[in-house]
Amino acid sequence: MTRRSRRTLPAALTALVLLALGALVATSAIQTLLERTPLVALDTVVGTLGRTSWQAAPVLVGAGVAAAVGVVLLVAAQWPGCSHVLPLATPPAGTDLVGGWHRTDLATRLRRRALAVEGVDRAAVHVRRRRVRVRARTHRASTAELRTSLAAALGADLDALGLARRPRLRVGVASTRKER
Repeated sequence: MTRRSRRTLPAALTALVLLALGALVATSAIQTLLERTPLVALDTVVGTLGRTSWQAAPVLVGAGVAAAVGVVLLVAAQWPGCSHVLPLATPPAGTDLVGGWHRTDLATRLRRRALAVEGVDRAAVHVRRRRVRVRARTHRASTAELRTSLAAALGADLDALGLARRPRLRVGVASTRKER
């Protein structure tokens, strides 16, 4: 099963922080080379760090924050990502493999099934791990009966797929005409 990494957000945040620090150092270095007043003076930073002891409160707080961020990043690295495949309850016939439906394939199948229902002009299907959301458009003025028949057709299709966990189905139908 393909899993999307949950490391994307922590990696992006870490990269942004390092990019900002690198840009600050580069800006200060370029300003020093051009003999202008730097944004952050190197002498000031070195002098402040030289006078600070390891037992100083800012050092201990900074070390605690760095350790907490490190633990959060390690936990995020071990956490599995979202599955792109919805597993089947039973393996495909004649194989030992555990199969499943890829989310985009399932969405395409359900969209085609929704368009086959009489009265549906357009349909959009969004598949998540535990829910399927279908939004359909129709030219009919009344949508209640179409919503019921669409939900029944798609529900029967989901039942026939043999998924290990059947996702919850939410169907919405909007009309292009107003009801009189």
